Amino acid sequence: MSKNAIDVDHVSIRFNLANEKINNLKEYAIKLARHELMFQEFLALKDVSLHVKRGEAWGLIGTNGSGKSTLLKTIAGILKPYTGTVKVRGSIAPMIELGAGFDAELTARENIFLNGAVLGHPREFMQRHFDEIVDFAGVRNFLDSPVKNFSSGMKARLGFAVATVVDPDILIVDEVLSVGDFQFRRKCNDRMTQMLAGGTTLLYVSHDIASVKKLCTHALWLDRGDVIMAGEAGVVCDAYSERQEEVFRQERLARKARQAQKNEKYDYLVVGAGLFGACFAREAQRAGKRALVIDRRDHVAGNVHTKKVGDIHVHSYGPHIFHTDNEAVWYHLNGFSQFNSFINAPLVKSGGELYNLPFNMNTFNRMWGVMTPQEAREKIGQQIRREGFADGKKPQNLEEQAISMVGRDVYEKLVKGYTQKQWGRDCRDLPAFLIRRLPLRFTYDNHYYNEKFQGIPEDGYTAIVEKMLEEVDVLLNTDYRTYVAEHPDSFRKVVYTGSIDEYFDYRLGRLEYRSARFETQKLETENYQGNAVVNYADPDVPWLRITEHRHFTGASAPFTVITREYPREWEPGLERCYPVNDRKNQALYEQYKALADQEENVIFGGRLGDYRYYNMDEVILKSMELAQKEFKRKLLGLGRMRWQADV
Repeated sequence: MSKNAIDVDHVSIRFNLANEKINNLKEYAIKLARHELMFQEFLALKDVSLHVKRGEAWGLIGTNGSGKSTLLKTIAGILKPYTGTVKVRGSIAPMIELGAGFDAELTARENIFLNGAVLGHPREFMQRHFDEIVDFAGVRNFLDSPVKNFSSGMKARLGFAVATVVDPDILIVDEVLSVGDFQFRRKCNDRMTQMLAGGTTLLYVSHDIASVKKLCTHALWLDRGDVIMAGEAGVVCDAYSERQEEVFRQERLARKARQAQKNEKYDYLVVGAGLFGACFAREAQRAGKRALVIDRRDHVAGNVHTKKVGDIHVHSYGPHIFHTDNEAVWYHLNGFSQFNSFINAPLVKSGGELYNLPFNMNTFNRMWGVMTPQEAREKIGQQIRREGFADGKKPQNLEEQAISMVGRDVYEKLVKGYTQKQWGRDCRDLPAFLIRRLPLRFTYDNHYYNEKFQGIPEDGYTAIVEKMLEEVDVLLNTDYRTYVAEHPDSFRKVVYTGSIDEYFDYRLGRLEYRSARFETQKLETENYQGNAVVNYADPDVPWLRITEHRHFTGASAPFTVITREYPREWEPGLERCYPVNDRKNQALYEQYKALADQEENVIFGGRLGDYRYYNMDEVILKSMELAQKEFKRKLLGLGRMRWQADV
């Protein structure tokens, strides 16, 4: 005996679509006799195969018109395959159109027996189960009312109650429960769960992906008659949801692009769809101004861009953990996405050992075996004095600056290799001011940031920026110079968040940046490194850090996604990550800033426009400050900020 309840092998279903309208039977007969009937062949299913074992629960998902209902009707025997075969072993209860067998003029009582007869149940059987059916459907007060007076929900309840009065071998459900209320849907889900526990095989079609994941162990994804994916329900449903989100996103951007190309005059041309540009454009829209946002990349959100792989939000350009002491900024962003309570507690790997960051008592205990803060302070103080920095010696480079803060051991083990890889230079060739702080904590506390508000958006950063730009026209894959050349009179003012030296065609020379190559992998394991971020201090390891993205939001996917970050010098064609704010570059920036101040109707902002590293909350505040100045309206409680980089 086969273990499969259903075998669908290479099935195609063909429909003939008429190319012309025929108004009556006479006209149809004449055209048929003359061989003048013209049809267009339409394949609703294309070489579909599906093998369902007894007791399995399969969800069929896809957009409208993908072939889900056609496949169910084929399995139920309503449609015959054009090619291929279908074998079904066991009795079927098809709930494809609940109440389809009801007579609208008959009462509910009469229709219960009529519908039971259609399903093959004798009258005696229906009499024994009559009260059970009525109570489940909740129609006892309406038994003698014609069904034509019933709402669609009442018909659905009655149809489901009749169809499930016995446990069939195979239960087929096709989006028929969407008309019921919450309590009815819960009762139906409970009934189906009981049937599945009893060994019933389920084929379930629904646009409610959450219910598919809850009820089904497997899923089949159809698109225009083709099988896109089949397998474990959670994996298939997540892939489908991700595709639909991307399709919706692209359609919305396409609509905005068509709107933007109407050559209407904008108040602001915002160059860059990152946090700075998106925040400003949204406030412009709220102030009654028209803004167009352009970006040369194929996505919004700039370097905070995230993309979904299953239920994992992958940070495309390295880890971004939001942290701020500014309550107004925190609640402002929470208006676009709920934030979780993620706390950054990175590790650093050096010489085959793992150490906690920031440098705290866990770090010092691992390194020296010390147990108390006093022991740790004495150890670090001895090393600083040994180097002469306790006597007023002034650090001349980054290496000396670091040693004057944390001592020789911590520097050599945990700072030196990482910093040289990050900046691509020997620490003795880097200026001391690049490291403003190396926090030491004499507590057993691994929390990297001290700010009051910390977390990761549960929907990802891309979703936040997309919501900011919902009412704003956006053009992606659009270069600033090209757009201005083609639409020179389409805007009144420019907010430029690109690199300030590029705006002036590098006429004074190029500002230096560090860039990175991000190598992302999907791994068939649920947990690769046990932590969101692990830094690598050994100079012979080419990557700077490994990010395991699932830990940011506690994803449940049966796989994981990691990103290795390889630092490198910036060159044209690469994304700029960190400005090299040494004296030479800062002096060059000041010259460009003087040119920028002479530009009419052009405002420079953001980390590239200001040639300065900003934390995310600082970017938002700077953008809001600009909007407040431009639109003469108070936007946020703009508190005092500490403008400093995280090193």
